[in-house]
Amino acid sequence: MTLRTVAVVGRPNVGKSTLFNRIVGQRRAVVHETAGVTRDRLVETADWAGHGFYLIDTGGIIPFGETVSDFDEAVTQIARDAIAEADVVLFLVDGQTGPLDWDQSIARDLRKSEKPVVLAVNKTEKEINRIGAADFYNLGLGEPFAVSALHGVGVGDLMDEVVAGFPPEIVEEEPADCSIAILGRPNVGKSSLLNQLVGRDEALVSDIPGTTRDSIHTDLKWHGRTLRIIDTAGLRRKARVKGAIEYFSNLRSIRALEHCDVAVMMIDANDGPVMQDSKIAGLIHDSGKGVMVALNKWDLVENKANNSHLLAWDEFCREIPFMTYAPWFTFSALTKQRLGRILETVWKVHEARQVRIGTTQLNGFLQKIIGIQPPRPHNNGICKIYFGTQVETAPPAFMLSVNEPRFMARNYLRYINNRLREEYGFEGSRIFVKMKKH
Repeated sequence: MTLRTVAVVGRPNVGKSTLFNRIVGQRRAVVHETAGVTRDRLVETADWAGHGFYLIDTGGIIPFGETVSDFDEAVTQIARDAIAEADVVLFLVDGQTGPLDWDQSIARDLRKSEKPVVLAVNKTEKEINRIGAADFYNLGLGEPFAVSALHGVGVGDLMDEVVAGFPPEIVEEEPADCSIAILGRPNVGKSSLLNQLVGRDEALVSDIPGTTRDSIHTDLKWHGRTLRIIDTAGLRRKARVKGAIEYFSNLRSIRALEHCDVAVMMIDANDGPVMQDSKIAGLIHDSGKGVMVALNKWDLVENKANNSHLLAWDEFCREIPFMTYAPWFTFSALTKQRLGRILETVWKVHEARQVRIGTTQLNGFLQKIIGIQPPRPHNNGICKIYFGTQVETAPPAFMLSVNEPRFMARNYLRYINNRLREEYGFEGSRIFVKMKKH
């Protein structure tokens, strides 16, 4: 059974993201006193009184003719799209300011949509504001519920009303076969890629760096499989993280990496890899997640020779030598050039992470490579490998039983690692080789 959908809408700075976080029970949306922080459509599963549903946080709706910034029209359209998809609309207004003309304009649009609407009057911590909530009856949307999203006051009664028309069955969110995080510096085309993959404007797209602030995910059906695609805010250097908004955006990008199976690391092919790309690659490498490298904006690269894509990869390998195990290709999210290869490559990486080598097979392999190149003396001793076993998948991890771990030279561990990759693939995955004293 499909989960119901609830969209939280309202004009800017009425506390939509605070209410969103209160309902889902965690700080998923960026909250700040600055108006207009939420720009994208943020979706999270929530549960209230045994009713599961999707909760959508949106940017502030600004009536037509009132837009003042480059983002206003796009943000408003994304919010209106969320209303069109919602089963119930949670319309949030500000009890401290009272009804405004913008609230009236949004209310007219909601009445025209014929969607069930629950009206919530936020910021009613003071008694005078709770009494003033009655003024919102004139919006023509039924009883206004006085709440404080910040303190949780009245939210229970509000949510009882929201789920009143929901079916009684508890619905579990369909698990994804593979979760994919799109990572990279600001303005490398991450949101454009997401929109192309899902076939609609799921995320706000702009050529201004830092447009995406929250991590948003979308489930996509692909060859009978469910792929969960996570778009993230661009990861910046700490020295360039200005204020709380970008700090929490960076934090959530790192959390997206923690919860994904495969990371798509996007590089601006026109600029080539830079220092910040190396740091992002380091985060992915240290996490042990699967990875593929996508060199975007290939359509903008000038003077492309027949082997220019190979030269671009060589440049990447020079700057980021520890991630040469990743599959890669050049593409353009704008022109859709070689776009179809992305999901195919991601799935290959995901499958390679699940490979498990039997202990007998693994030890036969170890005997063979040790016979070709045995360990050399190191730290006044020679390491003897008695046997090995694969202890984990995703990422693949192996445990070697040895006479003395300190006798094992780093370059010999790299030798084992490289031979494992040659023999068994593990494309796009870091291989962990550990040791224990026998």
